[in-house]
Amino acid sequence: MKVNANKRPITACAGATLIEVLVALSILSLGLAGLSATQLRTLEYLHSVANRSSAVSSAADMAERLRTLLGEGRSPDAAITRWRTEIGASLPAGAAVVCIDGTPRDGVADAPACDGSGSGSDWAIKIWWDDDSDGEPETMQVNTLRP
Repeated sequence: MKVNANKRPITACAGATLIEVLVALSILSLGLAGLSATQLRTLEYLHSVANRSSAVSSAADMAERLRTLLGEGRSPDAAITRWRTEIGASLPAGAAVVCIDGTPRDGVADAPACDGSGSGSDWAIKIWWDDDSDGEPETMQVNTLRP
């Protein structure tokens, strides 16, 4: 029987082989890659939620401005122009329109499809932004207002 320097017998299973260590490191690296992919996806969703939250807040703000201005009999044109500039600066590829529209959930950023009709004076506040980083504003938030 072979013995080591401490006078103990050497057995066949005395330690981990290099293959076992490589297999363990491979499994660990796959787990870490999955974890980092999950983290990346979470960051993308958080960015999307932040943009949607900004759009909802901006639409509610414009609705209040519009309600106040129309209630006072004043023209909302200057406020709408300033607000559209704010949307363009605060959302990626942001575009917005405020108009009278009988079918507010149609249209795209380049052609908002404001028909100028509706029951009474239904105002539509439409906001588009780029949610998938392709440069095209396709995500839409719509608020309607009847002053």
